[in-house]
Amino acid sequence: MKQQLRKWLPHHWKMQLKLLQRYFDEKKTQYSYPKNYSPEKIGEHKTEIRQIIKKGEFHQNKVHNLKIVGSKINNLVIKPNEVFSFWKLIGKPNKNNGFREGRNLIKNNISSDLGGGICQFSSIIYFLALQSGLKILERHPHSIDIYKDHERFTPLGSDSTVVYGYKDLQIQNTFEFPIQFECDVNESELRFYIISPHELQLKTIHFEYSENSKGVWVKTFSNGKKLLENFYIRL
Repeated sequence: MKQQLRKWLPHHWKMQLKLLQRYFDEKKTQYSYPKNYSPEKIGEHKTEIRQIIKKGEFHQNKVHNLKIVGSKINNLVIKPNEVFSFWKLIGKPNKNNGFREGRNLIKNNISSDLGGGICQFSSIIYFLALQSGLKILERHPHSIDIYKDHERFTPLGSDSTVVYGYKDLQIQNTFEFPIQFECDVNESELRFYIISPHELQLKTIHFEYSENSKGVWVKTFSNGKKLLENFYIRL
């Protein structure tokens, strides 16, 4: 009965219900979310990752959207035990917040929507967080694999999709010292850094793949220890 009611609810109402559910769930966890920024580096150690921004149908809009995200993440300081939430910082990806239309995956279909393309930002944060040993509290893989092997700019399995109200990326700083996010976006490259007062011991992240007729299973390993397993549909 509940599923039938949800099916006929307007999208706006569904989102409000999801946001309300998140609000009460987060009240139970009592997590603290970062609010402070520092224009000065909080440490001398820098851990970085770079990705190219591939040109496509919505290239300029994607770069524009990535720059908006970068402006809200750059110089963010995350204290010990604080939790970074992608959507708490970025806000709803609509015109009022300056976002433009870009490519998106909607219900397993390639489509377009406001804020399209910003999953590259959540993905690069997720991948460097894995390498740095931060605690991943919430992460969602894409439902389908849209790239051929020669088209990839990052390994399959290192992605993190974000859907406002539904799917967030949340990462906890489990170190005994603060860390700082820095980023830079230009027309062809996205750069993301973690600044810290102590050197981070990077973990070796690798992926194992097992294909079948419908798609591919991806196992994620950190220093040889299996973390998770996800399935990607191949069209």
